[in-house]
Parts: sequence; C-alpha cells; structure tokens
Amino acid sequence: MTRSRPALELKGRMLPITRVRVLESDPAGVRPQLAEMVRQMPQAVKGMSVVIDSDVDTDLAALLAALREVGIQPLAVSEGPLAEAARAAGLPVVSRDSGKSSAAPPPAPAPAPPPRPVAPQPVAAQRKPARVVAEPIRSGQQIYADGCDLIVLNTVSPGAEVIADGCIHIYGKLAGRALAGVKGDESARVFCRKLDAELIAIAGIYAVAEQIKAGPKDAPAMAYLDDGRLKIEAHKI
Repeated sequence: MTRSRPALELKGRMLPITRVRVLESDPAGVRPQLAEMVRQMPQAVKGMSVVIDSDVDTDLAALLAALREVGIQPLAVSEGPLAEAARAAGLPVVSRDSGKSSAAPPPAPAPAPPPRPVAPQPVAAQRKPARVVAEPIRSGQQIYADGCDLIVLNTVSPGAEVIADGCIHIYGKLAGRALAGVKGDESARVFCRKLDAELIAIAGIYAVAEQIKAGPKDAPAMAYLDDGRLKIEAHKI
C-alpha cells in the first residue's frame, strides 16, 4: 500500500524547558517544597516541562513521583550521578554542555554580493502585542498574558496574581504576586514602580515576601534571572 502523505514530520520549534536542580541528597524535603510552589504559583507549575540536573545522588524514582504528582513533566536527566538510574527508568540522559558541538565547521562559502538594505520592521509586526490592563488588579483576581508581555497601568493588590509568558510591567504598586516567563523564558523580567510583593517568579524560580523584603521596598524595582538565580534590585521604569 502506497501512502499519499508522510507519516512523520520534523519541525524546528524550540520548546520551553525549565531546569530543576537537586541540591540535597535526602528526598524528604522535596514534597513540602513542591507543595509550597503549587500554592504560590499553580499556573506556572502545572504542565511545566523540566530537565533534572544534580551533582548529588538521590532516589530518582521518589523524585520523579513527587514531580509528577504536582503536574511537572520530567523529560530528561543531565549527565551526573543520576544518569544510570535515569536510563533504567527509561529517561534520556542529556549533556550539560549540549549547546556546543565537536564537529568541525563546514568550509566557508564563497563571498556573496552584499544584500540590498531592508527597512527594519516595527517591533509590533515581529511579535504578539502586549496585553494592557488599565484598571487595578484586585484581591482574588488573576490576569494572564498568553504569549506576550503584560502591562498593568495601575496597582496589583495583595492576594491578586499577574502572570505572563513574557515580561511584566507594573506602573503602580506590586503588592500581590507576579509570575513572568511562565513557559520557561529565562530572559523575562518583572518591573514595578513600587515593590511590596507577596511573590515574584521568573521561569519557575521564585522568591516569597520574606526574601523580597531585603530588596528595594516601596521603590521602583526590577527582577531578573542571573545564571539561574533570581535577583531583585532598584530600577526606575
């Protein structure tokens, strides 16, 4: 029988993947921390795709079960002490340095004539426009910007939650929760004019109120990731 169409198709799309780094060998502390993450940012945790990275040996089966119970999807394990257990569990083992290639570069092609200059396209034509919310975000409300940045022209009250796949800009006081880059975009940032947040998270890495208080309280601030660590510092918007 001859097929009229192919059975498989390959597409070069990059999927958002978060790295989960194991810091302790004792798995007993995993479940309480995951439960707290689910309570603080359920939208970001459920369905999150992760690669497990560890320099310590631990019970991989228990770790996988705890992650899957809260809706996190382990895709692979990095090379290291958990590699053998990962293969036994049927999970791929990936290189921590997978971005580099050992293959020799191809020979340089003959120089082509310079292309004609092309007028730059406006940013709005290159990506989905930001979602803009003018009214205050009140306690109990949740605002989500799907596939774009979120701009809030007013305040985010305690008990309110603003979520975006991209960056979050708040031109009032941030007193609730702000979760940016929830599909794994580690370049996302959170900006606010007055910082008094209950929680800030970027690509699943978060800080709660007790940690945020060490930053610029009631002042303009920016939160971003630096080498996998969440930093919050003064920044005018």
